[in-house]
Amino acid sequence: MTLWGWLFRLLLCPGLLASLVAGLVARGASLWLGARLGRRPAGPLWQPLTDIVHLAGREPVAGPGGQPVLVAAAGLCALVSAVWATGMLPWPRWPWAGEALPGGLFVYLFLLAVPPLMRLLAAGFSASPAAALGARRLAPLELARLLPLVVAGATLPLFTGQVSLAYAGPLTAWSAPLGLAVVALLLATLPWALWDREEADGLLAAVGGRLLALFRAAESLELAAHMGLVAVVLRASGLYPPGDDVLVLPVAWVLTVAVLASFEAGGRRVLVPEVAQRYTRWVFPVALAVAVLGWWLGR
Repeated sequence: MTLWGWLFRLLLCPGLLASLVAGLVARGASLWLGARLGRRPAGPLWQPLTDIVHLAGREPVAGPGGQPVLVAAAGLCALVSAVWATGMLPWPRWPWAGEALPGGLFVYLFLLAVPPLMRLLAAGFSASPAAALGARRLAPLELARLLPLVVAGATLPLFTGQVSLAYAGPLTAWSAPLGLAVVALLLATLPWALWDREEADGLLAAVGGRLLALFRAAESLELAAHMGLVAVVLRASGLYPPGDDVLVLPVAWVLTVAVLASFEAGGRRVLVPEVAQRYTRWVFPVALAVAVLGWWLGR
């Protein structure tokens, strides 16, 4: 890959700029649709972008006795990992963009795990009792969500024997049903319950101003990277017209918005112990069973 192609992928498409737009629009659309379904007043689709712009104009805050520099470093790590993950996606295949950034599926899964871990670190660096309470409350949920996400994502290489994100091997009778099962698991592990909602005991309760804008941008990129993983599995399952790879990303975007909107429609405060229990008792065992099935079929 040329230097220009590398920079294009990392900074423009499908990296920073395009992924940020996709994540922000998906977040705004899901909030709007969820409010409509819940018969509540709906904000504009561009509300997430407006929030980031508003926060970016404020002074950074990390709470009394906090360490804003370390909070900012954690936010940058979350942002860079999400940008790198989206730059690894093999869509769209434009000649001037060159090949995707190097790295296989396990690297992608590792990069998806970085933003939630950085949020927990930022809560500790803020030195705020409220943030510490939020971290202790949400850490089990973060970890309970990541475990089935990683296990489900590992099903593809177990089934195909390849770790490439651009899998183009032979399809079998099991490709479609197994792919749909993995897609359902990936949609179930979207980071919907982890977004900070300005609560007093939220994970980023003591982080404000430009620092919070940084994390808001990282969260939208994280959502776009998660969408990209859904698109990868859809492509590997063969559930699209051959040669029309570019159609897979819009389908993944629509599925993501539909699932997030259904979560948002309730409009209730997230009951962390209850949701974490669902991940550990139901989602993780199903992900493990699907991974074992994929390994058995791929022998």
